[in-house]
Amino acid sequence: MNLYTRQRTRRDATCSARPGHGQALLDLLMWALFFVALSQACRAADPQYTLRLSSWGSPTAPQVSVWVPAFQKLVEDGSKGRIVVQAFPAGALVKEQDVPSAVQSRVVDISLATVGGWASISPPAALLNSVLYRPTDADFQKMTGAGSPIFAALDASLQKHGVVLLSALDNGAEVVVSRAAMTTPAAFKGKAIRTYDKASSQIVQILGGSPSTMPVSDVYPALQRGTVEAAIGGIQGAFGLKEYEVAKYMLGSNGVFGVGVTLYVMNKAALSSLPPDLQQVVLQAGREAEIKANTAIIASFADDIDAMRSHGMQVTMLQPGAPEYQAFIDAVEPLAKEQESRLPPDLVKMLNAGQ
Repeated sequence: MNLYTRQRTRRDATCSARPGHGQALLDLLMWALFFVALSQACRAADPQYTLRLSSWGSPTAPQVSVWVPAFQKLVEDGSKGRIVVQAFPAGALVKEQDVPSAVQSRVVDISLATVGGWASISPPAALLNSVLYRPTDADFQKMTGAGSPIFAALDASLQKHGVVLLSALDNGAEVVVSRAAMTTPAAFKGKAIRTYDKASSQIVQILGGSPSTMPVSDVYPALQRGTVEAAIGGIQGAFGLKEYEVAKYMLGSNGVFGVGVTLYVMNKAALSSLPPDLQQVVLQAGREAEIKANTAIIASFADDIDAMRSHGMQVTMLQPGAPEYQAFIDAVEPLAKEQESRLPPDLVKMLNAGQ
């Protein structure tokens, strides 16, 4: 046997001694494919999108306690876990007064907002923030909620500024919580009164008071220290933040100052970044959460007023047709005319048709 034959024989023997070599490679390949598939499946099961949702004010108010969990569930269930909604309550992420800039710059994806925060750039928001806007609670959803002409007009206006409207919520007729009784227009003269935006400040000014604009979270200490003698706002915030501990009188305006509206708005780019099917999930969740929250809000009004009384507050409710009611209507009439003159006629016509 020559040298070449001996070397070839050794190579053949070596190969024949490893009969499973090809099978081992195949097994390794199969395991690699398995782990790749498993990794892809795990990634697919994980949420692909996270939306940050901010709210402020009392966490027990239905605008937060009902709307937020309803929206979270509707979005997460509707997206089959592809979207996770992270909620940041009580101004933890964005303060009330900073909402417009925070949403537009996408510091937050979704936020609770006052309609007054958008009034300077959106005529429909200015309409809803005026003393002209006085729907009854029974009419609010039909007149202002999703599917209404006013909702569509407000959404179209906000979208020009990079914001999408998800929900419009009934904040109810304004209440005035005060350290002394304030049941007539004359009682407002010379008083320092907390307001929350330009429109509420205009109401106080036309009644002869001195407006002091501050977020709802600052109202309790301001009343406690006497920095302000009264505060104008919604009944849910007044009750939820226990303002009955620092003020003993409340005036229910029954619409003479207009009706408060809060919104949930979303950064338009954040919505557009979602696939079309998930965009629809988010929009539909906003519509459904709106109905749930408005139903709960309206049901809470009477309970909150009764609760304020039970804590020792003297509550006066203005009644349409009563002299006290008419006195306030007459007092704010110049403001109503001035606000109407600044609004597009088609919006005023839309409002009058609804009311």
